[in-house]
Amino acid sequence: MRNGAPPVVWAFAAIFLAIELMLTASDVGYLPRGWRFAAYQRFAFFDLFFEAFRSGQNVPINFYWSFVTHAFLHGGFAHLGMNTVVFLALGAHMCRAVGEAAMVGLFFLTAAGGALAFGLIANTGLAFIPMVGASGALFGFLGAIKRWEWRYVREHHLPTRRFWSTILALVLINVILSVGVGFGGGGVAWEAHFGGFVAGWLAAGLLTPRRGAAIGPI
Repeated sequence: MRNGAPPVVWAFAAIFLAIELMLTASDVGYLPRGWRFAAYQRFAFFDLFFEAFRSGQNVPINFYWSFVTHAFLHGGFAHLGMNTVVFLALGAHMCRAVGEAAMVGLFFLTAAGGALAFGLIANTGLAFIPMVGASGALFGFLGAIKRWEWRYVREHHLPTRRFWSTILALVLINVILSVGVGFGGGGVAWEAHFGGFVAGWLAAGLLTPRRGAAIGPI
């Protein structure tokens, strides 16, 4: 397992790719057009629906599952490619640390945490803007890893400079991406990254990494 990602991680990556291939094929006319819009409408997360739910209005049933299904949609191959490469690395690391079942559970939990934070923080008004991508869950993995690192650093009385340097780097990455060019014409949902990270940090307190797993400073 240390020499590569386990099958469950590759399975997730294959699902990401298969979905984007079908949606892109629809975009260019090889499959019936409109599939991307239909997929986003049914499975993407919308702040518009979240605000309606908060105010007591009726929302479509797909709003509830969109907290996790949005993580399987992407805004094009550039968005998909970056998320998949990071997922292969972090997903494999999480499997080594806590096992495949816990990795899957953490993926869904932190994806939902990212969507929740996006709904609470983002202000899209009445715009029908979809939030898609696995990056909330990826930041959830990072949140868990940094929680274990923090525990390791404190227990071994090590300097915390490297820990905080990584946190600062993650913040700067989000700032740069937010002011830069978004994927697929959309912006970067830093709110989902933040929510996923916090959810991962909190969940990591309930998980104990396996003996021998790399949990020191990264």
